[in-house]
Amino acid sequence: MKSTLFCFLFALNCLVLKGQTESFLQDIKQDSAVDLYLTLNWKDMERHKKDQTYLPAQVRLRTPHGDSLHLDLKVRTRGHMRLDICSYPPIKLKFDKSDLAKYSLSSLNEMDLVHHCQDGDQYNQYLLREYMCYKIFELISPYHFHVQLVRLHYENPAGAEAHETSYAFLVENPEELVDRLQAKLNKSKIVNSSAVERLAFLKMSLFEFMIGNTDWYIPARHNLEFIGVPGFKLLVTVPYDFDYSGLVDAPYAAHHESLKLSSVTVRYYQGWCQTDEEVKDAVKIFEDQKEKILGMCDHIQGLSERSKKYTREYLQDFFDIIENPRKFENQIMKHCDMWPTK
Repeated sequence: MKSTLFCFLFALNCLVLKGQTESFLQDIKQDSAVDLYLTLNWKDMERHKKDQTYLPAQVRLRTPHGDSLHLDLKVRTRGHMRLDICSYPPIKLKFDKSDLAKYSLSSLNEMDLVHHCQDGDQYNQYLLREYMCYKIFELISPYHFHVQLVRLHYENPAGAEAHETSYAFLVENPEELVDRLQAKLNKSKIVNSSAVERLAFLKMSLFEFMIGNTDWYIPARHNLEFIGVPGFKLLVTVPYDFDYSGLVDAPYAAHHESLKLSSVTVRYYQGWCQTDEEVKDAVKIFEDQKEKILGMCDHIQGLSERSKKYTREYLQDFFDIIENPRKFENQIMKHCDMWPTK
C-alpha cells in the first residue's frame, strides 16, 4: 500500500513539475492560429523603430486548454533588412518572468514575433509562406525552431484597434531551443565549416535549395544557429528567416549580387561537396516526406488558393530535380562548394 501511494505521489509530482516548466510557447501550441491581443502605444513603436527601444506592452489570449493569459512584457523592433523596408518589422517580445511564474510557466521569457511587412492580403500570404517554410523543416530535421501561428490583434492602451488584424507567427528563442533539445548554444562569432556535423548540414542545404533560399552563410553565422546536441561531436545547424526564399517570393527579396541570378525564385545550391552515399541518404529523407511536403500548403490556415498552387508547384520542381539524374547531377552534385562572395 505504501509502495503504491509513493508511486502515485511521485507520478503526480512529476506531472506538476512538468506543468511548471512548460514555456509560454509550449503552453499555447496548437495547429490552428491563436488569437493574440497585443496592447501597446503603436505610435511610440513607429517612433522607436530604428533605435529599437523596449516599450511596455500587454498580451492577452486564451490557451488551447481554455485558460486566459494576461501578461506584461516589453517589446522592441528587431531585424536587419526588414527593419529598413517594412512598415511592420519583426518584434522582440520579452515577458515579465514574475508574470510567467503566476501561470506556472518557465522563466524562458523571450521570443520573436514576425508579422506582415506591409498592409494588404498579399503580404499576409508572404508571411504565411514563410511560416510554411518553418513547418516543412520540422519534417526534415528534429533540430528546428518551434513556431506558432497567431491572429494578431493590434490594440492601443485605450482599447481601440490600432491596425487591421493580421496573421503573424511566434518563433522560439535560441535559449528555449537548446533548453527543449537539452543542447548547448554555440556563440562563437565565426564558425569554421570543419566544426559542423555533415549530415545535418547536408539536410539543411537541400532544404534551403528546395525552398530557393540563398540568404544564409556559415562563416558569418548568417540566419543560422549552431548547437551542440547530445550524440553529435560536431555542431548542428538550425536555419531561420526564410523571407528571401523563392517559395515566399516577397517583392523585396534579392539574391547576393555575386550570384548573378535572374530571379529570387531561381534555385542555387550552396551545400558542400559530399559523397554520393551521403547525399543519397539525405535525399531519401526528402523522398520519404514528399507527400507531406507537397501537402503542407493544405494545412496552413489562411493560405489562399493561389498561394497553395504556387507553393505546391514550386516544391514539385524540387522533386523533379532530385528525381531526374541529369538535373540532380548538374544542379546539386556538380554545383557544390559554390559559396557567394560575402
